[in-house]
Amino acid sequence: VFFMVVVMSSTSSLVTTMRSTRYSTRYSTRAYSTAFVGKMRRTGGGGMDSGGGHRAVRRAHQQHDVRCCASEHGPGAFSPPFLAVLVDVQVNSSTDSQSSFEMASMQNAINSIQENGISRFDIVQNVDDEDNFVLVEVYCDVQNGPASHKETKHYEAWRDTVADMMFRPRQAKKYLTVFPEDESAWNAAKSIDKSHKSDDDLLCVHVYVSVKPGTESAFVQATLENARNSVNEAGISRFDVLQSEEDATKFLLIEVYKTSEAPAEHKETAHYATWRDTVADMMAEPRSAKKYTARFPAPGFAGWDAA
Repeated sequence: VFFMVVVMSSTSSLVTTMRSTRYSTRYSTRAYSTAFVGKMRRTGGGGMDSGGGHRAVRRAHQQHDVRCCASEHGPGAFSPPFLAVLVDVQVNSSTDSQSSFEMASMQNAINSIQENGISRFDIVQNVDDEDNFVLVEVYCDVQNGPASHKETKHYEAWRDTVADMMFRPRQAKKYLTVFPEDESAWNAAKSIDKSHKSDDDLLCVHVYVSVKPGTESAFVQATLENARNSVNEAGISRFDVLQSEEDATKFLLIEVYKTSEAPAEHKETAHYATWRDTVADMMAEPRSAKKYTARFPAPGFAGWDAA
């Protein structure tokens, strides 16, 4: 892994370069098992309803000295779930604010994925509201990663640069990773493959799920089965499953599609139909979804592939 420094003087040149540049990474094939998912499978709904699942996660975090991301663990090394912080950003309504925010955020993301405590730092832009962005920050150092990140010079530079672009205060929600189960699939690449060019947009669909108390374990099991099959579809890059840190009944599915036809094709699969029917009675309210376009990593970057 080599540290990469990108210096760009032009907003447009940085955005264009990052959208057309492919990153590369290596994923190990070893299995990834967490105390979190194991706990849910063993305890059933009662354990989760009483908060047992989240207590198991916190104990695992306290017992495991997370000093680095998966690339530095040896084969078969145990790791607890990572922490995913989704930061919702609304910038002032103007093309200049959008492009300036994107440029500043890409520079921050490029440097952020070099931090030992960070696995991913994705940037997506709302399809229906281009003034809305979401930063998906995944920390492998759950205890110290977020605070350490905010002490870096690149974060401070980003914070000061975008301050006047904000339409409203940024909003953050915390989740724990459930799938992918292989920790290496959460790692962003840290080197550029300049031989690849891609202008194709990736469609990121965020599906918000609220289940009935007591059904959390059953929902996770059904969703894991669906996710494992979904990442093997030709039109799907990633199928992440996250669970709210504050409320075990809240989940977020992040589905990343390679083509505009892929979402419809996914819903025609047998594994999706099985999942839909299995979880139907678990829903506390109808599922909702938002569509985003991937901005960082650039489309074509191997970091978007979970399989």
